[in-house]
Amino acid sequence: MIFEKFENGQSQSVGAELELRLLCKNNLSLKNEFSYVYENIDDQYKNNLASEFLASMIEINTPIFYNAHDTANYFKNSVAKINDCLVGQDIITGTSGAYCLKNEDIAISNNERYKQLFDEHQVLLNDFHICGLHVHIGFENFDEALKAFNFSIKFLPFLVALSASSPFFNEELTGIHSYRTKMFDRLPKASIPEYFNSYEEMKSLFDTLCDTGVIKSEKDVWWDIRIQPNFKTIEFRVCDAVADFKRLEVIIALVRAICKYSKIREVKKLPMQILKQNMWSATRYSMDADFINYTGKTSIREAMRILVKDLIDNNLLDSKDLVLEYIEKESIAQDMIKKYHEKNDLLEVERLGLFTTSN
Repeated sequence: MIFEKFENGQSQSVGAELELRLLCKNNLSLKNEFSYVYENIDDQYKNNLASEFLASMIEINTPIFYNAHDTANYFKNSVAKINDCLVGQDIITGTSGAYCLKNEDIAISNNERYKQLFDEHQVLLNDFHICGLHVHIGFENFDEALKAFNFSIKFLPFLVALSASSPFFNEELTGIHSYRTKMFDRLPKASIPEYFNSYEEMKSLFDTLCDTGVIKSEKDVWWDIRIQPNFKTIEFRVCDAVADFKRLEVIIALVRAICKYSKIREVKKLPMQILKQNMWSATRYSMDADFINYTGKTSIREAMRILVKDLIDNNLLDSKDLVLEYIEKESIAQDMIKKYHEKNDLLEVERLGLFTTSN
């Protein structure tokens, strides 16, 4: 049995996953050295590291927290420990939604599930060098989680715009600020989900997918947002990875606040084509995107200002000063494009994603 209804969850708990890449210190080429890091990092952090699809990637999984600052700070401490164990090696760490340079020396992790995924999707996963941020928010029961799931779908473009950091891929300026998002959209079990009216309706879909062999468990569905009954959470999967710990804190704070907001507001559904258009606009233009709401079109930045004001007025938002600051900033993708036009050097662009003591 899969996708069972849950109760007694930890309301408004936070957990997050951040994917990063291992790079050669000199030329920023990929280093397939996850095993080295895992074998040499402090035991305190080892249990919260996981391999990813590629051997040049690491996933950091946080413990459970109850605010955005502590969650982002755990990422900061984990990256510092990873860097400590790489001292003396020709390896550094960084992250962004997609790797800017040429995808060479790609190696799939020695994991049977990843091998099966590659076999199923063929060329779609042949150059799948992307990194993401996933945020889990806990709910007391499934019905609260389902309401928050439906409520949050329309806000997913905000998270794309704030996190967009993948305008370059495989030495190409794609023109798309979150190219990672479009790479995921190619996969059959990804992208924006539909609305669901009940547990029974969602359960029926998962049962059909399982019974027909399309999936083996809930984790085989890669929607931009999904309910995770095993963890008693909603998982937001739509964000590009970023190496700016303050921006990570902002994104996590906004996700948690939207989930709180769902408890005091009704779900107003937007047509799927509008949801897709808003997502496309955020993917393409990040913080300069348009946003279509129930009353018409506005800028995504103005729509964010309205949301954040309401969240603050209802005392729902962690790290509010930081959130107010970052919704006025340009995205990392916009900074990367500017850097490329200034320097005409993709190495300089990739360096914007390196972890430093100042970010």
